Amino acid sequence: MSALAVALLGPATVASAGNGVTEDELKRPSDVDPQVAAGELLPFTVGARHERQGILIGGYGGFDSAKRTPLMEGRLDATLIENITLRATMTNVGMSDVLQPSVGLLVDVLREDRSGIDVAIGGDYENASWSARVPAVVTRAALGSTIGLTRIQANAAFGLGVERGERYGDLRLSGFHPVAKQLYAGLDTRARVDLERDTDEPSGELDWDVQAGPVASLALGRFAVSATGGVSAWKARSGESAKVGAVAAVGLGAAF
Repeated sequence: MSALAVALLGPATVASAGNGVTEDELKRPSDVDPQVAAGELLPFTVGARHERQGILIGGYGGFDSAKRTPLMEGRLDATLIENITLRATMTNVGMSDVLQPSVGLLVDVLREDRSGIDVAIGGDYENASWSARVPAVVTRAALGSTIGLTRIQANAAFGLGVERGERYGDLRLSGFHPVAKQLYAGLDTRARVDLERDTDEPSGELDWDVQAGPVASLALGRFAVSATGGVSAWKARSGESAKVGAVAAVGLGAAF
């Protein structure tokens, strides 16, 4: 019986079938489980370790009541060469409900099993940056460590617009823990801030924004389902007061 059947039906059901089922098959994790455990399918934080060669597809959809816009993201990570991951995403930025593409690369330069910490560095080219929706080049670093069974990850990124000198900073932090077989729960956060300060500001440009809240992910064979909810806050450069509201989204992922 396949490992997928083991993951979907559970040990008790498979054991009752009897013939040909080994103890290793009963204990084998689902196909996407190592990637969920490594933090590769979180809504905000970028994974610092890429567990297997292949294709990982994921995405989230929801609503941000503070911005009164959808929360949308689709991503594809292709780790076709060990330690090198090609990334492509589609997401809506700022206050827009239009999906914008980005492409990039992440290189795993340190692994926890050898160095005590996971570190990945890389960069992206964004068709529309977060701060002013102009094209931008982004440098990114992701760090991760496992303390007991709890996975902690942090990201830092700097975006430099190719027009008007736009630039922004991006910090993300997450922590999550296995709470049952193939089920993980924790917290995921993201904070971004405009770093370009002058009087020539595009209409509607954000000064800063923050999203934070609990997240839960369940691995089911090759697939994973996730949900997040929490608080969203932002402030415009125009001097208006900050806006605060709720954010919620559901996600799907698959490993190939």
